[in-house]
Amino acid sequence: MTARLKFFEDKNKDIEQSMMLHGRKSVTFSILRFALFIAAVVFLVMAITGKNTAFYFVFAAIVIAFTVLCIIHGKITAKLKYYEALSNVNSRYIARIKGDFDLLFELVCKDLKRRDEKEEARRSAGGNEFYIGDHDYCMDLDLFGKKSLFSLLNVSETSFGKRAFAGELMGHGNKVRSASDIIVRQGAVKELSDDPDFLLKYQATALLGNMKKDPKALIDFASDKKPVKKHYVTISVLLICLWLIPLASLIFFPAFVRASVLGVLLINLLSWVSGFKTNAYYFTAADGMPLQVSTIHKLYSLLESSGLKDDYLRSLISGKDGKAVTSSLSSLSVILFFSGLRSQPLFAFLFNSVLPLDYLICYNMGKWADSFGDSLYHSVYNLAEIETLMCASQISFISDVCSFPEIEKSDNPEDNAYFAGEDIKHPLLAPDTAVSNSVTIRSDIALITGSNMSGKTTLIRTVGVCSILAYMGSKVPCRSLSLGRMRIMSSMRITDNLGEDMSTFKAELVRISEIIKSAKEDETALLFLIDEIFRGTNSDDRTEGALIVLKNLSSPRICGMMTTHDYAMIDKTVDSYKNICYYHFSEKYTDTGISFDYKLSDGISRESNARFLMRLVGIE
Repeated sequence: MTARLKFFEDKNKDIEQSMMLHGRKSVTFSILRFALFIAAVVFLVMAITGKNTAFYFVFAAIVIAFTVLCIIHGKITAKLKYYEALSNVNSRYIARIKGDFDLLFELVCKDLKRRDEKEEARRSAGGNEFYIGDHDYCMDLDLFGKKSLFSLLNVSETSFGKRAFAGELMGHGNKVRSASDIIVRQGAVKELSDDPDFLLKYQATALLGNMKKDPKALIDFASDKKPVKKHYVTISVLLICLWLIPLASLIFFPAFVRASVLGVLLINLLSWVSGFKTNAYYFTAADGMPLQVSTIHKLYSLLESSGLKDDYLRSLISGKDGKAVTSSLSSLSVILFFSGLRSQPLFAFLFNSVLPLDYLICYNMGKWADSFGDSLYHSVYNLAEIETLMCASQISFISDVCSFPEIEKSDNPEDNAYFAGEDIKHPLLAPDTAVSNSVTIRSDIALITGSNMSGKTTLIRTVGVCSILAYMGSKVPCRSLSLGRMRIMSSMRITDNLGEDMSTFKAELVRISEIIKSAKEDETALLFLIDEIFRGTNSDDRTEGALIVLKNLSSPRICGMMTTHDYAMIDKTVDSYKNICYYHFSEKYTDTGISFDYKLSDGISRESNARFLMRLVGIE
């Protein structure tokens, strides 16, 4: 971790130097532009008042020089904005490595002025919009929120990339990915994690593109394959040819020039208005997309020139038919550029009064969709997949010790019901202070005992999170890990719901019943995580209920972990359940307090620190 942190800290210094250099250049060119503007005004006035033709030539030369300076200054300004974005992205890496979520969210909101914009940026950074309350494990494993897996690992700046990564965290509808697919993803993640410079460039480019709007409307338009409106070409040609009338009038009937110009403008405007309804289909699809498509084009250009060699990454970069994506995106980007010009009502009015801009844009959009429409969905989907792999690569930067897990290749569910991790850590815990643990469960159930705050819940969350990371192809914060491919289900954070007349106990019953239902009906292997089972009922019912659950979850294709303080239930399992193993956490007491080592040990603990903790907070 220290080496990775130093890389980004050194990178920050280089970026700051580049920002200072381009900042000075920008100021210099601003002064030169202002000086040339004043000079142009002076020589124009001198030319008009002095009636000296030479001054007109000087004025023209100054205007040309001013234009060239504006172009150069524009490029310098664009480069400065790029370095500012690069600095922001690089600083986020430093915040992630340090586990500083406050700084991370502060950087996400940088340069935003309005309160609602900042709130929206924070929600987006935490992935709150993707939260699903009745998901198998979404609530329990800290997938979304400020201090969450999403906020820690997400480096996607596009709406579709964020959505794809959120889906990856949630298991894509509980589908179990094949071992070969996971191994392929591991290869891509490894190459991306070995090239942080590329990740920084990609993220900075995407950040500048403001890729917040979902391109669904444009993708739907491209996929519709509606017939190209070829008569739009005829209409456009006729409307353009109308300008021959004022030109002819200028030569043959000078007195009618003004009337003919007004007539052509009026005909163009009437044609424009008459096409509102039919053309709305095209411009709805194009709304908000010019910068997005331009940025997607830049991202693919960056990918195509990146030198990435992994076969899976290359297949995603090359597109649907193995062809370069940039060629089709380039033409669409040009069309949408002109669409963006007419997005303002005044500009739309002015442009279409002179030329049939709307008709030309709609025709070219239809023609593009007919030629390349199918490729747009694949281009966006592949980019989202690449960004998901980038997110998966973040563990390599965050965790000081991490490794790719070994994935069970057999498709037999009984072979897949296992998790064997050495020195596993939770990635959301501070890497310098987090305590690692080793745990193994193979077609059995681990009952974990120990006092309050000793680390039981954190351990089973760690097992769940490590499994999620493993299935997406990521490295895992551990010394080593081997596991089967399992559906993950949990019952940990249970809340009541007054609106649905749902008590805490009933809510827990519903969650656990779903786990049992999956155990009986699904054919895949299952990993379950249950924290303090049936805490909302009396001790006798809790014991009997827990034993019934254990009986239902005893299967060769099921493994799981359950924390408990119910020693009566544990006593009844010792002799009657052969598929149960026991782990525990312990603590040490002193005259001034209590200390935990958070280390997992074999066996059963019967320690209880509730009364001690009550005394510490003044309850006696």
